[in-house]
Amino acid sequence: MIADHYTKILAKSGDALRHLSSDHERFANFTAAHNDADELDRLSKLMAGRAEEHMYQLARIEYQHALYALAFAQYRQAHVSLRLFFELSLSSILFSAHEIDAHLWLKGKKDSNWAAISSKENGVFSKNFVAAFFEDMKDFCDQYHALAITLYRECSEYVHGNRQSYDGIDAEIVFNQENADGWLERSDTARLVVKFAFLCRYMPHVSAEMRQEFQDMILENFSMLGPMRDINSGEVA
Repeated sequence: MIADHYTKILAKSGDALRHLSSDHERFANFTAAHNDADELDRLSKLMAGRAEEHMYQLARIEYQHALYALAFAQYRQAHVSLRLFFELSLSSILFSAHEIDAHLWLKGKKDSNWAAISSKENGVFSKNFVAAFFEDMKDFCDQYHALAITLYRECSEYVHGNRQSYDGIDAEIVFNQENADGWLERSDTARLVVKFAFLCRYMPHVSAEMRQEFQDMILENFSMLGPMRDINSGEVA
């Protein structure tokens, strides 16, 4: 009896995935979000061997959970995992500048904190933080800070169960175009902002050979940002 109950849920999940895969526009966007996970994996090379690396590895697992949940029309869970991916990724960047915090986190004695991550004075997108590692990129902080704040707030609506987060989500497991679009758009923003944070933090301090590995990522995502484009060409020390 219990097994039958969950077998029916599994069948509904399969139907949701079939509806997603038959919607060519949304499945193309889902495929792009899936494939871009390779670029997220590549970012881990920038912190290889550092204390904050493990935190980012766990963030990547959350991104995979988010993709899985979206595929089966678990839209709330998809947003919960996307927010956790986002927060852990950015926290790993913040902790990279405070190594003691990274070690305390590994020991379970320190938590990630969105207020610290998003602080205008000392957070990941503050001018102070970015200028410490990549001086020429500090003038671009505000726009990415704004994207981060908006994304976190929107995902948090699903975490906290705000009324509007229930639109299109009920007791049935069913593919919903609007909810899929919302997650896919937020996923694009999350990956872009995480890439920005990683490249600002690490790119000026890696070898020329390592910089070349990120040439295509920079040109595809940040070609409009002069300092980022210049560091990739070797014009910035």
